[in-house]
Amino acid sequence: MKILIIDNDINTVTTLKALLMTQKDIEVDAAYGGQEGLNKMAADSKYDLVILDIMMPTVSGMDVCKAMSKDEKLKIIPVLLVSALPIASKELSELLEQFRETHVVQGILEKPFEIENLITEIRKILK
Repeated sequence: MKILIIDNDINTVTTLKALLMTQKDIEVDAAYGGQEGLNKMAADSKYDLVILDIMMPTVSGMDVCKAMSKDEKLKIIPVLLVSALPIASKELSELLEQFRETHVVQGILEKPFEIENLITEIRKILK
């Protein structure tokens, strides 16, 4: 399976790539911001999953999801959101309602997370 990580934090991307590449059946690509992620998907829409940070400057995770939901090729790619905001927070709950309206979001993980939880969530989404 081919996964695209979109996150503006270089350390997060590097860590996620390293962890995911330990899985034999996972190929990983990365984008260091929302616009770069959209550009990569436009050039190659054959991603099986996008792991997307919610809060990024310029082109946010919400912007990415909205753009994906309007594109016939991209709206079929499931998105796993990752956020530093606590999942139980009111702010994140309000954001999630907006994300759900895009119909591309299939799951969410709170940073930091265990690799086992990440792999479980990926496999659940892609089953």
